[in-house]
Amino acid sequence: MKWLAISLTLLILGLGVFFGYRALAKYRDFQETLKWMDQTYNPHEGGESRGWEIHYTWNGHTEEVSQKFNQTFTHDGCKMVTRIETMAEGVYVELPGATTYTFNLRDIDPNSITVKTYDLHHAYDCSDPEAVKAHDLSCDSAQVSFATANDAGTISDDTVRTYTKLTGADHESKSSSKTNKCWFIVNDVAYAQRFAKALKHAVELCGGKASRF
Repeated sequence: MKWLAISLTLLILGLGVFFGYRALAKYRDFQETLKWMDQTYNPHEGGESRGWEIHYTWNGHTEEVSQKFNQTFTHDGCKMVTRIETMAEGVYVELPGATTYTFNLRDIDPNSITVKTYDLHHAYDCSDPEAVKAHDLSCDSAQVSFATANDAGTISDDTVRTYTKLTGADHESKSSSKTNKCWFIVNDVAYAQRFAKALKHAVELCGGKASRF
């Protein structure tokens, strides 16, 4: 009986060490994944921001910027907040704004993460290979899109619009809602593929599951 008790104690201790090591390795993997995403996507000293999207129109002589967006994100554990700014340029020169999406990575369906490419100079979605060839599209911009598991409305959407020519109570317009979809804008298609892979890995480490239906 004594040897049985000692064996059980050693087994329990061994299992504790094993699962403790696995938990620590998982935590380190998660931290390294988010660190890479942050350092390569967000603006940092000595680096460039990847979260830019610029739309253009042709005025008959030259191209003009019609819309310009900038995106960044922050994280606290599995909680993520991403902010998309509509810059005061082009059609939004008098109506800049910002939309903040708040969500938990464990609520995201890892299989929903996709990369879509665009030619923003010609305002084309590059999903159709024939259109890409026919219009000689550059397809140099991308969006990494994702959705919640089972389309649950667990992503908070908070938007602020600023009317630059107004003052007082009408100076700003605020709205809040819930949604099941979000995205990251990326100005580098090759990087977008890597970012999507890292995002999926982070979602899975947080316990994100595929939709049941």
